[in-house]
Formats: sequence, C-alpha cells, structure tokens
Amino acid sequence: MSLRDDFVFSAKSLQDYADCPRRFQLRYLEGWRPPTMTTLETETELAYERRLRQGATLHHLAKLALGGIPAEVLRRARLDEELAGWLDQLLSEGLRGLPATRLPEKRLYTSLRGLRLLAQVDLLAFDRGGDFVVIDWKTGNFVPERDQLRLRWQTIVYLYVAAKAGARLYGEPLPPERLRLEYVYLARDGQRVRFDYSAEEMGADEERLGELMAEIQAASEFPLTAETRHCRFCPYRVHCERGEAGHLQDIDVDVMDAADDAELDFDQIGEYAF
Repeated sequence: MSLRDDFVFSAKSLQDYADCPRRFQLRYLEGWRPPTMTTLETETELAYERRLRQGATLHHLAKLALGGIPAEVLRRARLDEELAGWLDQLLSEGLRGLPATRLPEKRLYTSLRGLRLLAQVDLLAFDRGGDFVVIDWKTGNFVPERDQLRLRWQTIVYLYVAAKAGARLYGEPLPPERLRLEYVYLARDGQRVRFDYSAEEMGADEERLGELMAEIQAASEFPLTAETRHCRFCPYRVHCERGEAGHLQDIDVDVMDAADDAELDFDQIGEYAF
C-alpha cells in the first residue's frame, strides 16, 4: 500500500511514523478512524479525553481573543477552573513581547523533493523587517528536556516550513535568523521554551525531513513499534493488543495539544505557500 498522490505530510504524521510505523499505516494509509478512548471507560482514559477537549477549547478561545473578542466576554463563558486559568495565562503572559502583527490558526505549506509538507500553527507574530515568531500553546504539565523537544518533528516541521513559506506573509525574503519558535506552557505559568533558527539548522532539518519523507514514500512494510511507551495512549492499542492505557503523569511528550492537521479542511484556513 502506498501514499496517495495528494498526500500531505505534517508534523503529526511524521511523528506518528517515527513513534510507530503501524500507527501511520492504520491512520494514513488504511484510513482507520481512531476509536473513542472511552470504550473501556477507565478513569485514566476519561481524564485523557477530557484534557484533549480542554485543549481544543483553549485553542478556539485563543483564536476568538486574537480575532478581537474582548477578554471579559470570553471569561463569561462556562469554563472549568483549569481551562479558565489557561485562558488567563494566555491573555496575560502568552502574548507578552510578541511582534504587533498576530495571525492565529495559520496554515503554511511547502514542498520538499516533490512531496508536500504542512504546518498548522497556533499563532504567527511578526513585524516586517523584524522578528517572525511561531507560537504553539501547550496545556500539558510535562515540559520535555530542551534537547528532546528540539528533535521532535513538530519543532523541525514548524521551523523549516515557516522559513520556507513565511516570506509571503513577511512581505520580503525571510532570513532564518529572523525566525524563532516558542512553545508556551500555559499550565506551567506561561513557561516558554524558545528555539532560534539559522541557515545551518535549516539545511540540517531539510536533510532529515527529506530522508524521512522519502523513507515513508518507499516503505512497503509498517511494523509495530518495539517501544511500548508509545502505546500508552495510542487509539489503536486495543487493536494491536498492547494492553491498558498508561497514566497521564507518565506521558513523556506533550501530546495533549497535537492538532489533527492531516484531517483539516484546506478550504477553512488561509494558505500560504512557497
């Protein structure tokens, strides 16, 4: 089974393949819809789904706030205490020090070795001739080690695609050195993890991306991962007979805010390409 001609790679699909080729096969090649994780109705699974819903709501509120809806109006919504706290952090600390032009929920895409690559970002903030900043809101409590976070495919894809496709928004050529990515951990009092960029890093990221995308395109077998830690909250773990869900505190990467960018409707969000 091979990729469709119109397949679009994303940070999520690349991370899925890196974590477990079988997950990639089931989701992107065979088109399996992830089953609800509350099938067993365990307390942990219910808590996990609740966090996913909270994260989705937070991202929607952020888009409304940046679209001009007053903060006091948003705060009057029926929000649980945790979600209200995240919103307060976003409005008070999450936007601090960012350039004046701020565009929420933007889709950027480029091509690499004849294959399409997409980045769906929470916020772009920039000044022409100044900084170009990619912001990603995080609602999970866990903050990975910096070196580990830099190797995540989300970091690689967001920086590389923004560097390639951001010039149209920027209004002039965008040097990689003007670009940075900031993860903002709202559940950790707005803690930020910042990654600046460079032409050298961009070249290295392009090589890594090209190699992995070509590997996936050429793959004929998609084995089950040997790293069972990736199975803890995988929606296909029951199908693969990989046991019960793990515990939220054991998640070793921030998966709470992973956008399902492979299933977004291209007609719903403005596109900027290079």
